[in-house]
Amino acid sequence: MKILKLIILISLLPLSSKAQVVFSEFGAGISTWTRIYSTPDETSLLVNASSENGKTNTVIFPTLYGKIDLGKSFGFRGRLGYAQNSFTSSFVLGDLVRNEKLVQSIIPAGLSLEFKLPLSKKNVQSKNEDEEDSSLGTIESKSHFIAGIGVSRYFIQHTFSRDVIGGEGSLGESRFSGNDVGLNLMLGFTNDITERLILTVFTQYNSGSYDHRIYSEEVTGAFDVKNISLQGVEVGFTIGLKLN
Repeated sequence: MKILKLIILISLLPLSSKAQVVFSEFGAGISTWTRIYSTPDETSLLVNASSENGKTNTVIFPTLYGKIDLGKSFGFRGRLGYAQNSFTSSFVLGDLVRNEKLVQSIIPAGLSLEFKLPLSKKNVQSKNEDEEDSSLGTIESKSHFIAGIGVSRYFIQHTFSRDVIGGEGSLGESRFSGNDVGLNLMLGFTNDITERLILTVFTQYNSGSYDHRIYSEEVTGAFDVKNISLQGVEVGFTIGLKLN
């Protein structure tokens, strides 16, 4: 958890005397999450498993988020998402057909330290009522570049079922659950659509993996452990409501 400690340490660095910690926005979004396997994919948990690395796999990924500002440039972004996918495999031996299916649900809960930088600033000159005095000020751009680094905890549930034709061994749905932690890195842009609505377009790299136990059908209690990669790239957008 060195990354998490680093994020907390950075957030505690002295900020401007005018800095305020405020809950600044919340919203929802959607992205595509393309998983890039450095291990065999989830079909390795099923019958007739392959030992080769899995192919890329893209899922639709809706999210909810909230943001806390730490001054003008830094903030924390918390995010909760949901992704679901299914994997199937078959084995045929004469008249015996064994079909297995795995439905996977992943709920990533993430916290990132975010930095934002205005893309431009505009100088404006204002005068008082008698127009004898004037002052020079700036109006910040409605668009910002943002970058973030954080951690995600992946809550994973597998629903497994088996259908055997021409023999015994069919199984109804069985559920297995667990969780693991990964690092995320994000780059993006924001734009104020109105005074209250903000659009964020981003890409994010997610890392991590999880272990899944496969229990032996011959030896009670014996199992093999498969490590499955969670790394991948997200591309998406969010629409948020600004609170200040």
